[in-house]
Amino acid sequence: MQIDSYFTQQIDVKSIILDHLDKAENTVFVAVAWFTDIKLFNKLVELQVRGVRVEVIITNHEFNHNSRNDYSQIDTNGGYFSMVGNDIKLMHMKFCIIDFNTVISGSANWSKKAFSTNNEEVTIVVDNLQRANEFVSEFKRLKELSNKTDDNKEALSLQEIYKHFKLIKAFLEIGEPHKMQPYIYKLEDYPDVTHIVQLLKAADYEKGVDKMNAFEKEHTILVDITAIEKQQLLNQINLISFQLESLEVKKADVEKLLEQFNHRYILELNPLISKILQLKRKIYKKLERFGFVDENFQKIDEEFHQTNEDYEREKDIDIPELNENDTRNIKELYRNASKYCHPDSLKCVFDDKEKAAIAFTTLTDAYKNNDLDAVRNIHDDLTSKNPSFNLSVESELEKLRLRFESLKEKYIRLKNELAIILCSEQYNTIIAIDDWDVYFEEQKEQLKEEYHSLEKEFTEDE
Repeated sequence: MQIDSYFTQQIDVKSIILDHLDKAENTVFVAVAWFTDIKLFNKLVELQVRGVRVEVIITNHEFNHNSRNDYSQIDTNGGYFSMVGNDIKLMHMKFCIIDFNTVISGSANWSKKAFSTNNEEVTIVVDNLQRANEFVSEFKRLKELSNKTDDNKEALSLQEIYKHFKLIKAFLEIGEPHKMQPYIYKLEDYPDVTHIVQLLKAADYEKGVDKMNAFEKEHTILVDITAIEKQQLLNQINLISFQLESLEVKKADVEKLLEQFNHRYILELNPLISKILQLKRKIYKKLERFGFVDENFQKIDEEFHQTNEDYEREKDIDIPELNENDTRNIKELYRNASKYCHPDSLKCVFDDKEKAAIAFTTLTDAYKNNDLDAVRNIHDDLTSKNPSFNLSVESELEKLRLRFESLKEKYIRLKNELAIILCSEQYNTIIAIDDWDVYFEEQKEQLKEEYHSLEKEFTEDE
């Protein structure tokens, strides 16, 4: 679990909220009294275009009525929007739930004044299912209070309830219980499975699975055990393939950050570092003439040559700066294109896994180098082709088992690799830097001071 509190007069809280919203994969629920901020509203519309289910509840107040935000877009795009309360009895909530896993709450409305003028506090809690479920329950209560039906919420057939059960079991099996929350949410409207929903929300997963199995047995007349196992494996393969794709994208984002920082570090600081190392080499050479041999000379000499080699290599690499819109576009294009060339994706358009791996590497390299045109061209080329791999219930059971186990091993390995990077000192140092421009200017000044100090020492000893 992670808990972070932010204050609007100390940090750009709106940007932090936008970053969290940008990571949404399935659902976003927003309940705020006054929602007039255009950038946050446009982000929700953008998420809907990406396929994220968005539900919004705001206060029935003149501030919202006079807003430039076209709230009807939420309904039009397949989401849910309603107003609650009135001037006398305000709906004064300020919270947002992302993927049933991240809860953003506090004193700030989603308005320009809240994030620019007012003294507000916002707390963001991640990976606390109990807190997320409590806020989801409150959101559902507000929906009921609004008396507006959710026309875009589809009714589930018995077979679809079974499918939701299978998905929930699959998420539990791969150790990702927070991923099953959207399916629990959809099951809450069905009285026959209320007892199962309550067990799952209480994290009593063993009993919940037992009750799901009992429900399926009770409501199924004839059951083909082999077909059920195959369907379960298909669901598990779908889920873990999605997880692998998501991890690959996240890993690429992290590696992109590290590589771009190192690229800039070398270009901006290596010339100064090289000057310092060159001066140190002169100092050690001078000491040798007086009979003082320093074993550090060899190390300094190697660092000097390595620093120059790194600089020569990086200066030929052009990583353009992207504006906010292009940064968002390249990320979205990369995420979508990766589904069509990742070797383990069910949407992969390549029969040959080696060719898929090469295409995925080429795409990732273009993404890391901020080559928007290349990423767009690869994306357009991939999406024009048809997927080559098509799993079906008719696939041999043993092949499905082997594929699932193989994907699970890759998932665990990739998750561990990403965890190592996220825990590294380098990554945590970089993400702690608020402004790269300021950081590099400060580093340059420090290196210049170090050089002048060494130069003075060298000159005085002449």
